[in-house]
Amino acid sequence: MTESSAAAKNQPVILVVEDEPEERFLAATLLEETGFRVIEAETAEKALAILRERGDEVNVVFSDVRTPGQIGGFELARIIGVTWPRVHVLLTSGDAGDQPSDLRMSATFIPKPWRALDILTLVEQAAGFHTGGAAGDAH
Repeated sequence: MTESSAAAKNQPVILVVEDEPEERFLAATLLEETGFRVIEAETAEKALAILRERGDEVNVVFSDVRTPGQIGGFELARIIGVTWPRVHVLLTSGDAGDQPSDLRMSATFIPKPWRALDILTLVEQAAGFHTGGAAGDAH
């Protein structure tokens, strides 16, 4: 194993779930450029398929609340909480009506529009990783 592949193995893995390609690209690029490995999914169903195959690798799921298909972001967070309880979930939405009332303890809600520094700080905290790119606590 080379030094760079060993370093890559130690990087937290973030699963980005977003149906809008531009927003998914923005989030994935931000996270990759800050030192995270990123897996992308367009739907919650695809995210669950990825987790079934690679759930032991994924540290954080960053998902839009509204995703196409049968499963939305809140249901995705509930399924992850039961099946992969060590995986932290960050949910985001630009719709004020999407404010969670029963979000599980290991999930965090981030209203859109979010700031890059806020996302990096929350992902770092959730993954237990420090990239050096974000400063201070979000709380």
